[in-house]
Amino acid sequence: MRVQISTIYALILGLTVAVASSLSAQTASETPSPASYGSDVFLNPVVVHGDKDDPFFAHSASSATKTETPLLDLPQTVNVVPRDLFSLQGARSLEDALLNVAGVSPSVGDGQRDQVYIRGFSAQYDQYLDGVRDDAMYFRDLANIDRIEVLEGPSAVLYGHGSAGGIVDRISRLPVQTPVGSLEVTCGSWDERRVELDSGGPLGSPSLAYRLDAAAEDSGGFRDQYFLKRYHLSPSIAWRANSDTRILLQFDYLDDLRLDDLGIPALVGAAGTGFTGEAPAIPIGSYFGSPDSFDNDYVRAAVDTSTLTVDHQFSPDVLLHEVFRAEHYTLDRNNMLPTGVYIPGGGIYTGNLDSVWVDRSQRQILRFENDLFNQLECSLKATTSRIAHTVLLGLELGRQSADLHATLHNAPAVALVNPVLTDVLPGSAPASVTATAARADTAGVYLQDQISFSEQWKALVGIRGDLYEVLQQNKRLPFNQLESLNRTLSPRMGVVYEPTHDLSAYATISQSFSPAAGDGISTAASTAALAPLRATNFEIGAKRSLLGDSLSATVAIFQLTRDITETNPLSNLTTVAGQQRSRGLDLVLAGRLSKRWSVSASYEILDPVIVKGGIDGGGVLLDGKMPSLVPRNSASVYTTLDLGHGFGLGGGAVSMGGRFTSNDDSVSLPAFTVLNAVAYYRNRRWEARINANNLLNHRYFITAGEGTDFTGQTVMPGAPLNVSGTIVRRF
Repeated sequence: MRVQISTIYALILGLTVAVASSLSAQTASETPSPASYGSDVFLNPVVVHGDKDDPFFAHSASSATKTETPLLDLPQTVNVVPRDLFSLQGARSLEDALLNVAGVSPSVGDGQRDQVYIRGFSAQYDQYLDGVRDDAMYFRDLANIDRIEVLEGPSAVLYGHGSAGGIVDRISRLPVQTPVGSLEVTCGSWDERRVELDSGGPLGSPSLAYRLDAAAEDSGGFRDQYFLKRYHLSPSIAWRANSDTRILLQFDYLDDLRLDDLGIPALVGAAGTGFTGEAPAIPIGSYFGSPDSFDNDYVRAAVDTSTLTVDHQFSPDVLLHEVFRAEHYTLDRNNMLPTGVYIPGGGIYTGNLDSVWVDRSQRQILRFENDLFNQLECSLKATTSRIAHTVLLGLELGRQSADLHATLHNAPAVALVNPVLTDVLPGSAPASVTATAARADTAGVYLQDQISFSEQWKALVGIRGDLYEVLQQNKRLPFNQLESLNRTLSPRMGVVYEPTHDLSAYATISQSFSPAAGDGISTAASTAALAPLRATNFEIGAKRSLLGDSLSATVAIFQLTRDITETNPLSNLTTVAGQQRSRGLDLVLAGRLSKRWSVSASYEILDPVIVKGGIDGGGVLLDGKMPSLVPRNSASVYTTLDLGHGFGLGGGAVSMGGRFTSNDDSVSLPAFTVLNAVAYYRNRRWEARINANNLLNHRYFITAGEGTDFTGQTVMPGAPLNVSGTIVRRF
């Protein structure tokens, strides 16, 4: 990077401490001394506060502003999925939990990672943990997660480069002084077996507390040869050094081994082949990989994360927040995947599935990644001319490095119906070999002001400047090096009007950016020199607290546009000349309808379109096409009823409209609605619940692999009727 990161950090650190110290001295005569308020101050701004009496409803959030802010004051759509909700549903994955948020649609994620679309745009690299980027390609566990926040719309003003659609931020369970503990055992369909432990409390001193979350899982699945073996350990220690300073140390270890499953090949081919662009009517468990999946068709991710957080309260109005995180990620992937369908001899498909064959390839990938992130923030509260300000000054520095070695082999084709599975012949020459070393450096400075002009009028303004550089070295001939450098400013401005204490209306405009080559630690010769892709979001909405602040309702209307790249098929030149647009309506309802009746519901209607997209690799003009994996309508509802004496019933539905698997709209996924239910018993020490999902045993396709044209497209079936039972012992 042309400017030394250490120099920038030293300058910002010195400036922040100087300003904080100055403001602390100025306010010392006007505010209580730190000793007068310190004993019960919980210094960690990245946390969401809910109310245990409202298990599906959070009254405030901090990921949207990085300061604790009531939801009514936020000029942005923020969906919160509390642990009480996703644990009651028996959610085992981030994908399961995010099905509670309409407008968030899942992707196969290449069989190796969590990946979703938000408001029509891929959020592949927009995963965060406690407000810090966590974009490595793996499946996350929820054992140590208190809740999940989905910020919809561009969020670059605080988080830097990323999706136009929004981000997903997981909030950790933290050490507490009040002892907590539980042991949870789950067994279910397809040999599902999972154990979770949660333990926390004081650690021999009033100034020390700990939290230990752990999970182990050994499960099968409805897909042929599917397996999942997972171990997760997440200890943390909090130390209150004095009344003003709190230090938090967190560790997280995950080992995840599973079948690398991309699903079933779609019936799609070049023009004139007769393929219908549908999912084939074959058993949903059909598998097209290795005959020995455990040894030859797997993906294994090992993730080690260490985080140090220091909070220091200079005064009640000045807080310094420092976070340093180091993460090491290893990916070991060896998988066989479908790459297309054909009729032997060049024939035309006439509806006979027995005549269809499946091309396959085998990929071997070994990837090592090391990430370092540092966030330094100072939150300042001040009042000038009766106008209240909460100012956030922040600096983020990051370095991510990755080494990748990938080998591709062509594999023998198999029949679509009743395939006889085979492996690549030993000694076969690879079709391609890739070896790269890449580094991505981030330096971002941001300033935000939450302004309160009066009890009725408030504003949120902010801006961030980013320097984001990617260097990539080819470790094979011709040993070339690529460089991509992005310098950007990302603004946000919103206005909130609150005529009463329980009603607000807002309008906001925000922008974000992502490198033309993508947000991962890589670049390409065709896009390295291109300007970053800009996204702009216009949104108006209203929020209302109902039934004595026990129920929250949100409605929002938005238009989101983002630049996209397009390639001229004649010159093969790639430019930032295209655009994708999403217009939509969001409705969210969460909380209690009565003392015993809770509900979480959301609905989104979306009009996504590629306004100008050029011609893809298959020669299809993308202008006017619907973007991949984005439904026009999606809805989710879950409700529970307390029957008294510890017993309860609940249930809900997840519904998505029809989607296409790629931007050329060549393969369609039909709409679906799935019904789920739960019955439970709870007392102070014990909890037992039975979850039943897909009650009507509906055949549907939950998502697909992202094919770029008519080749290599797969569809992923959703799970049929399944049941699980869970016992929880609290201590």
